[in-house]
Amino acid sequence: MKALVSQDHHSFVQDLPRPSLTGGDVLLRVTACGVCFSDVHKIRFRSLKTPVVLGHEVTGTVAESRSSYFKTGERVVVAHHVPCLRCHYCNHGNISMCAQFKETNLDPGGFAEFVRVPSEHVESVAFRIPDALSDAEASFMEPLGCCVRAVKRVGIQASDVIVVVGLGSIGLLLMQLIQHAGARCIGLDLDPARRQLADSLGITATFAGSEPGFKEALAQATDRRGADAVFLTAGNPSLVPEMLSWVRAGGTCLVFASFHPESDVTLDWNQLYYRELNIITSYSASPDDLRDALQLLADGSIHVTPMTGHTFPLGKFDEALAAIESRAILKAILTPGATDR
Repeated sequence: MKALVSQDHHSFVQDLPRPSLTGGDVLLRVTACGVCFSDVHKIRFRSLKTPVVLGHEVTGTVAESRSSYFKTGERVVVAHHVPCLRCHYCNHGNISMCAQFKETNLDPGGFAEFVRVPSEHVESVAFRIPDALSDAEASFMEPLGCCVRAVKRVGIQASDVIVVVGLGSIGLLLMQLIQHAGARCIGLDLDPARRQLADSLGITATFAGSEPGFKEALAQATDRRGADAVFLTAGNPSLVPEMLSWVRAGGTCLVFASFHPESDVTLDWNQLYYRELNIITSYSASPDDLRDALQLLADGSIHVTPMTGHTFPLGKFDEALAAIESRAILKAILTPGATDR
């Protein structure tokens, strides 16, 4: 089979053996796999000395099954990690810190024509794709699941006003979830096209950044208290100190972004202490978050169709990467083994 192999800041298409199955496994012919910015981050900023096939936003058609859960020909969406749900971390809700979560993965990643879905994945994080969804739309289950968990961790109330910094695909998913929870949302992004897309999805208000119009809109929406929470989806360390000034006393800053390894973020600890500000992070999703995400996609509560328009075969990954990094596109989706439905 063909697979996109990444190593030492480069990616190239290579022939690999098709994975073989053991009891309970499923083999998927990959039809769509979203390119997460974490994939870009690993390729650009980490030294991948060992060749690896990335890709974890995976949908496909069952090509072979050793499981009673799925039959050949069924459409399936699957995530890449499985928590044990028994350890100290899982019992405290820190599922992405679970040792099993970190160790489990698909074989290989989703940037390949075929992936083996191990039996533990089949049982916990693999789901039939509802008829209402295309494979590309269903591939958003994993990133949306991560956003579902982030929103849960903040504990949003219906009267809240939330600021989302960065209107990429994650920012747009978060904003829709926040409004689905009944809160008001203000979005910030320098890109007019992204602000326009957010507006078309019914976002309360969008601005280019910390200009007077944004600050006045935030003040009016909150009786000048400040935002109940700010979600940071773009890894810009220079924004962090200013973001804290937008949060009301007792409010929350949710960090949903990785930073460049050499980034230096300075925090005013006295401000955190005297204003009782909360800084929390959120990384990845639990099986329940994934189920919730797939249901939200299927019932139309969250709209991702505007983000599914840019698909690339494996051989054009460099083109996809350049389009992502230049912000020419919102989301790239690889189609390694896609066939017409």
